[in-house]
Amino acid sequence: MNTLKPILFFFLLVIVSCSNETYEEGDNPDIDVTDPEPDPLDYFPNTLGDYWIYDVESTSSDTPLMNFTGSDSLYIATSTANSFTYQANNGMDALGSMNTLLVNGSLSKTTTDLKYTGSLDFPIDIPITQSPAINDLTIIDLDASNGEVLSDLSNSFSETIDIQGTMIPIEISYALTTEKENFYETTSLNGMEYTNVHEAILKLNISVTGEITLFGTSQTINVIQPQDVLTVRYFYAGDIGLVRAETTQGFQLSTEVILLIQQLGATGTVTTSSTSTSVEELNSFLVN
Repeated sequence: MNTLKPILFFFLLVIVSCSNETYEEGDNPDIDVTDPEPDPLDYFPNTLGDYWIYDVESTSSDTPLMNFTGSDSLYIATSTANSFTYQANNGMDALGSMNTLLVNGSLSKTTTDLKYTGSLDFPIDIPITQSPAINDLTIIDLDASNGEVLSDLSNSFSETIDIQGTMIPIEISYALTTEKENFYETTSLNGMEYTNVHEAILKLNISVTGEITLFGTSQTINVIQPQDVLTVRYFYAGDIGLVRAETTQGFQLSTEVILLIQQLGATGTVTTSSTSTSVEELNSFLVN
């Protein structure tokens, strides 16, 4: 008797029996049964009713008005599928630098990026009346590599300012850039652990030159030599949004313009430089 056939039959029976235990009755064993794909993370929640509350602290050794603590309540003011706006503090100004930027414009989003259109005030103690328009500044790009420049916007414009009763035409050149810094699967911020965090940095670099006439001779002088007057490092977490922003802002007038102010007989205190740092920390939030 050939004993091999009963052994093979028993072996096949065991395989079929075990295989059938994997499927419910009526299932097709040829179909691969897998878990459904999780919903993608939303880094830019924009449903009406969403809000974020930030603790804001600002410090400055040379500008007393920049020493303060407070709170920003940021919430969705208007929203469509792909665009939205924020308001803060029941329609009042935001305290934080990043929150101020977000409130002063509109945002558009895709599944991978967030762009800003609006304006940016220059943090310098010069009476500039213009706020040049900013169009499609990329705030976050989830597909960008670490160190990749997201946006690079530059331009110039003219103003006339009053220095001790002398009207001086000036030219202001600026460059506004954003750059992807890093991605963290897990990181500690604000004393908490966050997952899936994108870090980016915004920089505003400006230079200011002026035309003056002294003793009948016209000459160009530097008012502010090229320098970063605003740097904001910010962090966005999946399914939350902005969780933290760290800002340094300030300026230094050139030696030339300081001497000019002295020659024009300046009275009182003239601010020739200023530096401040601030932090916006997410305290609580509601995302629908």
